Parts: sequence; structure tokens; C-alpha cells
Amino acid sequence: FPGDERHISDVAESYVKGLQQYGIIATIKHYPGKTLVVRDPHKFIVNAHIDQRDIVPYEYLLKETDVKAVMVSHIIANGVVDSGTVPSVVSRKVIDDLKQEYDGLIISDEVHMLGLKRFYNSLDEMYIAVFQAGNDVILNFDSDPNEIYRMIQVVKKAVQSGDIWIEDIDRSVTKILTAKGFRVV
Repeated sequence: FPGDERHISDVAESYVKGLQQYGIIATIKHYPGKTLVVRDPHKFIVNAHIDQRDIVPYEYLLKETDVKAVMVSHIIANGVVDSGTVPSVVSRKVIDDLKQEYDGLIISDEVHMLGLKRFYNSLDEMYIAVFQAGNDVILNFDSDPNEIYRMIQVVKKAVQSGDIWIEDIDRSVTKILTAKGFRVV
């Protein structure tokens, strides 16, 4: 939404509440901000300085609403949110910091965007990194079901080798089912 951080927060709050009153899982995006004012992460590896004003709408919505999901961008962030030298979506620090304040779903932006894909030497390395960071839902819009299957096999092998913790996968599955309204015992 356009406007200053207060206006954006107010409009986004109304939008979130409107969606969720009808059972739709609202997702605020693209954390930590700056996605619309820097180069396009669909096409480029992007760096951005994040200041306090950028994260005000996220902080407000996470505190004042029952928003169900946050989507994390591929921006390499520095400033009040610092992803180190990696895209935010694969920064365990960025994801862990979000989880300190928020227990809803953490969703990756689409993993085949070039701003993430070009950061890695292989898709396998990228798939493992996005799971290792702690995202609960990984968006992979590849139209080839064989590639989706291959991603699952890469993650399965990484779990078996201990590179991805099964506890993280189990915790994410529980969060997804809970967000969809299932009672998980």
C-alpha cells in the first residue's frame, strides 16, 4: 500500500482482518520491506538498507492483529534487519528474529525468482538453504512436477543426513495444520 508507515499499517490491518474474518490466511509481505523501491528481486540479486520506518507496518501488524503468515523476501538486508551476506529468506538470523516475536507461518517468497536462484551455484544448495533457514512454507511455482518431486528428494536426503532437522519440518507441519484450523495433538 502507498503512504507513510502509519497509513500503510492502518490499511493493511483492515485488509488482514477482512480476509481472516472469512477464513482466508492473510499474509503480510515482503518482510523486511523495500521490495517495491529497489531493483526487482524477480530478476536481480538485490541489496537494501532497512531502517525503522520500513519495519513499522510489520511490527504493528504482528503485535496488533492475529495475522496468520509473513512472507520473507529475497532482499539482502542491512540496517535494523540484517541478513548478513545472504538473502533474507535464507538467513536463519532473520527467520529466528521473526519467530521470537511471532508464532505464525513464515513463508518464503517464490524460490525460482532470480534474486535468490542466482545467489546459489545449484538448485539443490538453494533448496537446502531455504529449509535450513526455518521457513515453514516454501513457495516453488515450478510447472514441472518432476522438479517439485526432485526438491522433495533433495530435502529428504538432507533430513536423513542431518543437514535439515526433522524437528523443524515437524514443527512447520504442525504450524501449517494449525493455521488451516486442524487440532493437532
